[in-house]
Amino acid sequence: MILGLDVGGTQTDAVLVCEGQVAAHVKVVNRPDLLETLSRALDGVLSGVGVSRIRRMVFSTTMATNAVVTDRLDPAGMIVTAGPGMDPEWFSVGPAFHVVGGCLDHRGEEVVPVDEAAVKNAAAAIHKKDIDSVGIAGKFSVRNPDHELAIATMLQGSFTHLVLGHRFSGLLNFPRRIATTYLNAALTRLHTSFLESLEQVLRERGLNAPRYLMKPDGGTVRLAASANFPAETVQSGPAASVMGALATDGCPGQTLVLDIGGTTTDMALVLDGMPLYVPKGITLGPFATNIRSLLTRSIGMGGDSEISTSGKRLAIGPNRQGPPMAFGGPAPTPTDAMVVLGLLAEGDAAKARQAMEQVGAARRWDAKTAAREVLESMARNLAIAAKAFVHYVNSRPVYTIYEVIEGVRLEPDGLVALGGPAAMLAPYLEQAFGLPVRVPDHFSVANAVGAAASRVTTEISLHADTRRGVLVVPEVGLETSVRRDFTMETAMEVAKQSLAKRAAEEGATAEHLDFAISEKESFNMIRNGARAGRNIRLKLSLAPGLIPEWTRKEEAC
Repeated sequence: MILGLDVGGTQTDAVLVCEGQVAAHVKVVNRPDLLETLSRALDGVLSGVGVSRIRRMVFSTTMATNAVVTDRLDPAGMIVTAGPGMDPEWFSVGPAFHVVGGCLDHRGEEVVPVDEAAVKNAAAAIHKKDIDSVGIAGKFSVRNPDHELAIATMLQGSFTHLVLGHRFSGLLNFPRRIATTYLNAALTRLHTSFLESLEQVLRERGLNAPRYLMKPDGGTVRLAASANFPAETVQSGPAASVMGALATDGCPGQTLVLDIGGTTTDMALVLDGMPLYVPKGITLGPFATNIRSLLTRSIGMGGDSEISTSGKRLAIGPNRQGPPMAFGGPAPTPTDAMVVLGLLAEGDAAKARQAMEQVGAARRWDAKTAAREVLESMARNLAIAAKAFVHYVNSRPVYTIYEVIEGVRLEPDGLVALGGPAAMLAPYLEQAFGLPVRVPDHFSVANAVGAAASRVTTEISLHADTRRGVLVVPEVGLETSVRRDFTMETAMEVAKQSLAKRAAEEGATAEHLDFAISEKESFNMIRNGARAGRNIRLKLSLAPGLIPEWTRKEEAC
């Protein structure tokens, strides 16, 4: 059996998957104490199930994303080396940003050595602010990590956490690498706390199976490996939605996915079973990163969103005051409307009716009329937001994990609705979108299903400079010498081996090594009119997808 668990903004879902089917599922309301929330979800879904039958566990969480968007990041220091060109101060981030002397050129050759005195001064200034986590980023560290490694050596023992930018991504984009390095440093304590809580509840229940975390690219990473890259867990919830739609529906044609939660609705487009992809990295709040991600959009509207009225104007979200009035909350919500219309047989019907009478007072609507208007308005607003999202996608090249698709205008021909309110809102969505709406089995816990069914993903970048005789794969810490006759074919073999190494470290098995080539370049370097060497660049990644166990029958479950 496979356990999938998704910690959402308002609720936590857990499922047990067996033979490609959901054998058990539970949904619990989040408590302030994370340990209590995790414990209740696990105890609920594992009731009557021997823990020895669980052989794989996958978790997704919104904690990192929420910390970014609500500006609750821990303070982190940054020590940056650059050299000529753009002033790195333009990309200053955090409360303790320090640029120190030291420069590599675009080939990775040292031009100016690291200024050790400046590094020590920066460390002292960071310590004065009681900061214990530091990110280190060099402009061309992906071509040669020596300066980042040298600074880390100088700081060894001075800080609890050191994050080196070249280890996260091999992409050259320096501003994005600075932001990504900072996020990894600023999220370290929060992520460590989450891992410790999760490990505690698993240990208490004797759950010892391999465990993974969901990433924003639709794949998973081994839980222990995620400790080095906490920013990889941002946007894992929306990614789990997409993978849940693929697992439960397949998403043929041009499918719009809507995952309607308590606080937000997540949107995505899937083309013939292939989710769209952000090639350069996602933007989170003020941070433009190089974090690989599926293309999704979150709208501040969900089942528990506050309904506010100003005269005859009705607005839903983006604020959430708490639970619906039917469940003891302070403000009317779409969930109250569902209770009034008999679509949801839970909660206090009298309080739900009071909520809708409050919404309809200005127009003298009765409770049922107000409830219908609320759900119709919610569906219309989601349709407007989806139209804007599709327009945005059509305004630029369409990327999937495997290819760039040009000259195709996307027009969704179907909608997959997920999340707790999906079935109740389906008729209203069909009317507002003018599209057939599919509500798959286990729609209410699709995020947890998507987590359980997703395979490991990762990427590596290779850069070889035959003039210098150097090859670097920063993500796996590989720096080695190469001969002048080093070829693209040999580079591809090294890249595949490096990808397999990193994939194994992050929990992938041999049958999951379905890789995609997202960058492949080779060009001559000319000096004094003669060829001086070759510059070879490769980027390989494991593509997101569903684990074979999801579609393959097992002998025993």
